[in-house]
Amino acid sequence: MSRLVSPHELLSHSTSGSHTAPLLSQKIFAKCHQARLHSIMRVSSARIELRKAHIEIDGVSVVTQPDLLPVPQNARTWNTLHLGGYWIAEAFGISQYQVASTALAAGLSPGAAIGAVFFGHFLVCTLLNSPTSVSESRLTALACAANGWIGTRHGINFPVLARISFGVYGNLVAIMCRAVAAIVWFGTQTFQGGQCVEVMLRAIFPSFKHFPNRLPPSAHVTSSQLLSFFIFYLIQLPLLWVHISRLRHLFMLKVVLMPIFGFALFGWAVGRAHGFGPIFSQPTQVAGAPAVVVFFSAMTSAIAPKATLALNICDFTRFAKSPTAVIWTNILSLSIPVTLCAILGVVVTSATQVIYGVSTWNPLQVCELWDNRAAQFFAAFCWGLAVLATNISAKWVLLLTYMRSCLFSDDEFSSTAVGNDLTVLFPRFVDIRRGQYICAILGLATCPWIIQNSATSFTAFLAGYSIFLGPICGILLADFFIYRRKRVDILSLYQRETSLYWYTYGVNPRAIVAFLLALVPNLPGFAARVNRNIKVPVGATYVFALVWPIGVIVGAVCYLAFTWVWPPIKRQRGYDSPPQSIMSQDDLPK
Repeated sequence: MSRLVSPHELLSHSTSGSHTAPLLSQKIFAKCHQARLHSIMRVSSARIELRKAHIEIDGVSVVTQPDLLPVPQNARTWNTLHLGGYWIAEAFGISQYQVASTALAAGLSPGAAIGAVFFGHFLVCTLLNSPTSVSESRLTALACAANGWIGTRHGINFPVLARISFGVYGNLVAIMCRAVAAIVWFGTQTFQGGQCVEVMLRAIFPSFKHFPNRLPPSAHVTSSQLLSFFIFYLIQLPLLWVHISRLRHLFMLKVVLMPIFGFALFGWAVGRAHGFGPIFSQPTQVAGAPAVVVFFSAMTSAIAPKATLALNICDFTRFAKSPTAVIWTNILSLSIPVTLCAILGVVVTSATQVIYGVSTWNPLQVCELWDNRAAQFFAAFCWGLAVLATNISAKWVLLLTYMRSCLFSDDEFSSTAVGNDLTVLFPRFVDIRRGQYICAILGLATCPWIIQNSATSFTAFLAGYSIFLGPICGILLADFFIYRRKRVDILSLYQRETSLYWYTYGVNPRAIVAFLLALVPNLPGFAARVNRNIKVPVGATYVFALVWPIGVIVGAVCYLAFTWVWPPIKRQRGYDSPPQSIMSQDDLPK
């Protein structure tokens, strides 16, 4: 009969008198690596079925897929510069350039709008870290600190981490909430990249401006835009073959190029306009709502795209060499650059109004106002590189790898699949590379040019999508830091019925109910944000201004209440005084 193994049994590996043992995740990975060498790959004539890693550690049988294994220490190659490059890849982009436009349109002054952007991103970046990873302090960051801590210390990704709170099958709820945003964002970001390609083609071939349009107005896209979109789309496809751990060089290219380009654009705007232009002289003139509500609403809109990364940050921190390479890098390398990019957007928009008499928040339209075709090409190339790095780093890697991790696919467990034949095939036939290509197809199927045509509703939806992400963050936080007190049984993450996280048929009903209840306070405001014709009480719109923090708090409180009133069966068996099979922070080598 299977049993849980103590960390002393799993970590009883010492050499030449040293008492320092490897991490439990490292031992599991070593066993998995050995199992790979002896495992049998079932291969059809098309070689489409993937291998499984069969692991047996002291009588405990585990079957999993290689992509889901903990990352060993020797494979963690990202240092501070590489992580900083990743965040700059997120911070410098067209979306961040335009992030202050909504706040200014709502009546905030430029200073207040930029303050909302900085405060929101500083909050989210702080939430990506945990002080406990480098000190004994009991102060913990809010929301998804658990993700970065576990990702760095144990090398596991978000789909595996979600099994702790939601169960080995219940993690599908968290995964799908994250994946839907990834698909939609991928499509729209690719369309932005296509617009960059269109500007570059016009700079090289001026006649491309007169490219004949064969599409009707109902298509919401011109022939030149569609051609440019597919060119950018095809450029991205080969990069999908590169593993995420090796993409640090792409981020380093952006680290060097984008700040130089940003400062050059800033200097051009201030020099040509002889100052910062008229926008910076605008005072706060808010109508219809208190200024503080508008400020928090602007902050929520600014951080909504990064709220997704607050969930799956461990997908990237698992490749970091140490927790110290993550903490301040996460906090400073995103909040400061994204604020600088927002300032750049305000300054260039204001200067363009002075220089050309045109007010536009689209940096590509600003490029086309220039007389120098070389400058047009270089600027569009930089913005296109920004979109490319963002798409690859934050969107494509996620979807089908998550789908693949939701279910187990080994023969020993197939009898309990309850007829889910199609979904069981995903982890057997889809690895991280194949998943990215499938995600690319799904992103294309969203027809992003149609979504962009209704930009108001689309922007409102993306800003409000954190209604689903906040509760998940709160549940993960409460479960890991408060209920489990930072203790994780890594081996159970790769088991089923014998797992501590099996709960009720693989689903933790406490997490599901807490997630649903946390949606209730924000639902009226979310409905009004998506559809302006829906009338809701004014107070509901004020509550929705803090949609993400409210979701985090309500989700955490509800989950803790359910676990204390209705504790999981494993806790009743002694989880309060954890058996040695539970790995705590004290078990880790100092």
